[in-house]
Amino acid sequence: MKTSIYTLISISIFTLSCLSCSSDDPEVAANEPRLTNYIYKTYNVSNTPNTVLDSTNYSIEDNKIVSASGLNLETSFQRNSTYTYLDDKIDKIQSFSNGLLTRVQSFTYDANDDLIAYLSESIDTDNQSSSFEKHEFTHTTDTIFSSTTRSSDGINFDTNVSEAKIVLDANNNRTYYEMYSHFNEETTFEINTYDANSNLINEAKYLILDNGNEVLSFENNVATNNSENLFYSINETTFTRKNLMLLYHLQSNAVNTINGKSITPNAIITFASTWGNSFATFEILNTTNDTGLTIYSDFKTTIAGNLISRFSQDYSIQY
Repeated sequence: MKTSIYTLISISIFTLSCLSCSSDDPEVAANEPRLTNYIYKTYNVSNTPNTVLDSTNYSIEDNKIVSASGLNLETSFQRNSTYTYLDDKIDKIQSFSNGLLTRVQSFTYDANDDLIAYLSESIDTDNQSSSFEKHEFTHTTDTIFSSTTRSSDGINFDTNVSEAKIVLDANNNRTYYEMYSHFNEETTFEINTYDANSNLINEAKYLILDNGNEVLSFENNVATNNSENLFYSINETTFTRKNLMLLYHLQSNAVNTINGKSITPNAIITFASTWGNSFATFEILNTTNDTGLTIYSDFKTTIAGNLISRFSQDYSIQY
């Protein structure tokens, strides 16, 4: 069996739900909650108590991300991002490290407002060179086909990375994803299930062996409550649910990031994974305000009782 190598592209998927809807009554509109910021923190778990390692503050307007600023508190390394929109659709994300442009993500749509291309340019600030990765999508009646290629000049995309098939249901839930890797010469696929509110319930990930047999690699199980998941709401407003599903596999493949939080409308209360023979335990603690919004979530991963990773999501809401 060949070793899987996944293309890891952190596409800064952080955003929320409709907290400020229009109203004919100005007094009602003025009293509606308004999300202003979302803060993501990672922690140094070797310290007791844990100390913040890295913090990123996302500025939100009309439930969409407009900018982000980050700081590594141990190295003082600074990051900034700007989000631009065209015809109310995400158009470009520019990322800077210590004031230097390091990444540009671009989105292209067809006449039906379907995403047909996502392009990521990574810039090496030391030698002022760039590398490009392009994901193209072909939309058909029941399947979306995707191809990924790479380029060193942004013109000739002559390195084939992968081919994929994506199936969405009527609620834009990605129920099936299949990918052939040109690097590994292997095919993987996953089947996802959802509840009536489009909350992710299960992700079952498979590998097709050389002899054609299908082997379950591992699966993730998710449980939610009735509280609104503001992280998903931001994402859905910034990118649309359909685009989140098309780009979902480009998040980190580390199990402890709990990727399902970006596509699940209600707050996640438990997460379990059979990856690595289920050797890791995941703890999620949520704080809900008196209007039913989860305004803070703390995610911890432990192995044999030892905390190995931790991150949190904090939301600022004005009334």
